Amino acid sequence: MISSFLVWIAGCTQDVSIIKRYDEEDTAQVAVVIEEPAGVEVSDEPVSQPGQPASEPTTEYPDQDLSKTIGIARYHLSQISCPACVGAPAEFDIWAELLLHQPTTGNYFDHLQYVNGCTTQLYDTHVSSQPVSYSGNAVYQANGQTTQLYTSGQGTWYASGLYEYQYQRQTQHAISVGGITVQNAFQSVEGFDWIEPYTLLWVDPSYAFDASIYRSGMTFTWSPVIPNTQFEVIIAVYSWDGSQFLGAVSCLENDTGSMFIPATYLQSYSPGSLVAVHLIRHRIGSVVSPDLGGTLQSHMTWEVVGTGHIEYTDLRDNLIIASESDIPTWAQTMVKRWNGEKVYNETYKQDLTANALAGQEDDTAIANAKTTATAAKNALLNS
Repeated sequence: MISSFLVWIAGCTQDVSIIKRYDEEDTAQVAVVIEEPAGVEVSDEPVSQPGQPASEPTTEYPDQDLSKTIGIARYHLSQISCPACVGAPAEFDIWAELLLHQPTTGNYFDHLQYVNGCTTQLYDTHVSSQPVSYSGNAVYQANGQTTQLYTSGQGTWYASGLYEYQYQRQTQHAISVGGITVQNAFQSVEGFDWIEPYTLLWVDPSYAFDASIYRSGMTFTWSPVIPNTQFEVIIAVYSWDGSQFLGAVSCLENDTGSMFIPATYLQSYSPGSLVAVHLIRHRIGSVVSPDLGGTLQSHMTWEVVGTGHIEYTDLRDNLIIASESDIPTWAQTMVKRWNGEKVYNETYKQDLTANALAGQEDDTAIANAKTTATAAKNALLNS
């Protein structure tokens, strides 16, 4: 149940794992003033610089309504502190998506209109539209680095399985598709230096679900604060054994570094209920593109998923485990999943090394190692 909710939402050497932000280099702009010699007339016409072609006349778009939405660019990074706890295949889930279509009055941000409020009605926004066709792949570009998005349908480009180092934080990106380039199409976001309660981020399954989420109301804090972004906290609650999804609440505010979830949304859940906490930073934006024929919206998200449990704040007992037979089945399943991932990683590394030493080509060695590792993992999970 927990893993299905994560899919619907999208989502060890140390006990705590959290992505650090990288400080940006300071840049400065220098204004240069050139004084004209006395008695020399200066032309107002643009002059081509040596080695540069003369400027081309600007393309005109007479009577073109550019206010309508023609698509959306998305860039998402999710870090799951304990993948085995929620049935996720890996710690990171990073993907990029571009949708382009005929102009429409639809708004992809309709589901984010409850800023400074909470809701139990979680949904995404669907915009009805007629897709357009552009040949070739799409590209996100920033600082000389490109991310290829591959055609996944008419007017749709997608890339998944990206690596964390590929995500350039707090950076303006250009988008290129079908011979058209949109400069400054969106600015990416960044993650967190710290989050409280920090026990949300335990990565070892034996310490997972340790964070207490109080029925009387819960405060979350984080750093850094990023201007012009919104912050969302989703608390998804499950039965004590993880077999039933009981409900969820989402609260969204402008990023101030802290948020309080009122007791109204938590007091109905029984102590000991399991919790998945989604901490999500949003940045939404838009850019007008005459070449694409309208306004391209953008939605950047950086998410951390942690675990916890519902708890009383008075002297009443919470969940009591009196004997081994009281240990919930989800705990055994969680540990088995974690061990399965461990066996996969160890087997993959060993088999890949052996294949390389045997003289196999890189692609063949990798494919064979994946097959062997998957078989070892499945054998453990099915035991």
